[in-house]
Amino acid sequence: MIIEVQQRNFYQVLGLPADASQDIIDHAYKGLIRRFDSAVSDPSQKNQASLKRKIALLQEAYDTLSNKEKRHEHDQWIEEQVKPASRTTPNSHPATLRDWEMPVDAKNKPSNIYQDYFGLSEKPFDLTPDPKYLYLSPKHKEVLAHLVYGIQENNGFLKIIGEVGTGKTMICRTFLKELHVGFSIAYIFNPGIDELELLQTINSELGLPSESSSKKKLMDILNKFLLEERKKGHRVVVIIDEAQDLLPTVLEQLRLLSNLETETEKLIQIVLIGQPELDKVLAEEDLRQLKQRITIQWELLPLNLDETRGYIQHRLNVALGKGKVELTRSGTELIFRYAKGIPRMINVISDRALLIAYTQNTKTINCKIIRRAVKDIGGLKPSISWVEIFWKFVAPAAAMVGLIFFIVHDFALPDLKTNPIGDSDIPKILQENPVELAKPGPLVQKEFVPEFSSLEKLDAMEKMEAVSLPENPASSDALVLSQSEKLVTYLSSLSLEESKIEAAKWILESWGFDQSGGELVDGQALENLEAEFELSSYELNGNFKRLTNLNYPAILEVALPNSMGTKYLALNRVKGEHGVFGSVDKLEMPLEIINPLWTRKAIIFWKDFESLPVDQLEQGYEGKEVIWLQKNLRLLGFFMGREASTYGLKTEKAVRKFQRTNNIKDDGKFYTESKMLLYNLLDIYPTPKLVEP
Repeated sequence: MIIEVQQRNFYQVLGLPADASQDIIDHAYKGLIRRFDSAVSDPSQKNQASLKRKIALLQEAYDTLSNKEKRHEHDQWIEEQVKPASRTTPNSHPATLRDWEMPVDAKNKPSNIYQDYFGLSEKPFDLTPDPKYLYLSPKHKEVLAHLVYGIQENNGFLKIIGEVGTGKTMICRTFLKELHVGFSIAYIFNPGIDELELLQTINSELGLPSESSSKKKLMDILNKFLLEERKKGHRVVVIIDEAQDLLPTVLEQLRLLSNLETETEKLIQIVLIGQPELDKVLAEEDLRQLKQRITIQWELLPLNLDETRGYIQHRLNVALGKGKVELTRSGTELIFRYAKGIPRMINVISDRALLIAYTQNTKTINCKIIRRAVKDIGGLKPSISWVEIFWKFVAPAAAMVGLIFFIVHDFALPDLKTNPIGDSDIPKILQENPVELAKPGPLVQKEFVPEFSSLEKLDAMEKMEAVSLPENPASSDALVLSQSEKLVTYLSSLSLEESKIEAAKWILESWGFDQSGGELVDGQALENLEAEFELSSYELNGNFKRLTNLNYPAILEVALPNSMGTKYLALNRVKGEHGVFGSVDKLEMPLEIINPLWTRKAIIFWKDFESLPVDQLEQGYEGKEVIWLQKNLRLLGFFMGREASTYGLKTEKAVRKFQRTNNIKDDGKFYTESKMLLYNLLDIYPTPKLVEP
């Protein structure tokens, strides 16, 4: 029996949306071809003929979508097929890679193209406002609390405003879902109606007769219903979404509805949910009576950076993606900057990032992938941080004011009338003040002296000494600093961004990246270490003992005195009580010099060579990673017993012993610090050492 297979949608064959760029098409094709080529070359794989047919279909899909004319014809064919399909089989969907060998209509459950790859139960960043995905940030909790309070107190009018995409509709639907028995709800989501249509819609939503074209009759029907509900102890609530688009006459009709009341309480409550433009509408003179009746109002603000990080993780957790998708810290910050804390835009960027990660066959979402996602979406501009505002506007203005002051102060012409100096006086002055020529001495390197006030300059110059070279120049090429003031002077000549770039270069050098070919980092220095060089960042607050325990080079955050700003400095090596640091130059100094300037914040860059699960390796975990862990703990003398793929009590005990020995938190969970230490202690992984054995 021959089963007819439907003509293929080539976008679904490659697992891509219809608006995919050529770059994404290329990545998807190459990734899939590699996967099937390796399967064909594996003699243990069965159905070699079927695999070759799939490769041929992949090639046909790529050739079609890479040709402008063929792609246009294919798009037209899809358009023609979708229209009848949507009328007859609403649940049908084009074939994906998993459907290649299946007959038409053999499946009717839609699936997301990257869902299986990441192991997700569903699409986590869909734009549909599903209440189960509601992330209750402090802002959302406050809005919900105000809604609940307003309903409980039986206030007449409530108003919630928020920017586009902040989650107003999501909160509204969650609120409706959580209401218990005893409420009759009229939910109006189409504000493009007139006064008559408003009354008809409210009555229809409440299950009342709504066909009449008489506003009085509709009001009478509604009033009778409200009195009956009041006797039953029920409450009636009208919720209007997108209320900023309501006509002033419709808003006035709502005010008249609120007049339906008994001697002691309101019979109907009205909730207005809209964008900030709603405030402008209500500010009109004709609507002042309505505005006065709004007793509870609140604004839903965008998420901050921490809330953005929690929001993304919450949605992944709901879709069963915990530990299956790794989003780097800098990647989250980039999403926040482009989305500006708007949940809808966070969803758009995150969804496209997952798609790009799928085409690149990686489960780590870094800055490079986020930038590509933003580029594909188009039209997004990052928010400007206060640091950028400072360097773009405040610093130039301050520099200009300082320059003007300097010119006026130091270059003003002298008053020759009060201080006459003739030519005949010059020899006399030279005779009274002879110039002593300095004798030649050892070569020293002068330090840059920053411009301070006159008194500060004199004080700094009195204290400053030349930077001395080491006694044995052949043994080290480092500049030796002996005082904190000298370090402050050195770092003050660099901007925050310049110090960050220089520190990043030293970290790259410690990892063996050759910089002789040119600059490897730019203004996004620390961010690029993650995105471009596959290094993960780990921020901590601690002391030098904790850094030497972890034994990785680190970037230290340094706060200079007298409001001279924050700088970055790489710590490359610790030798007893001395440290080797990296900035524009290689520096060597006692640790006690930098200790009072260090904010205790450090950033360690490390590499997860085995791509281990994030925050998953703990008791109860099952997988090949556990066997890898047990073998390596055995090499270091911490694990005794038979290896198994389950993270049990013996494994936890061995991890605790490993952690205690290396002076880190002994919780028995093999998380970031434990991973860093194990890689560092095993000779087979090329990790740089802060303290050489």
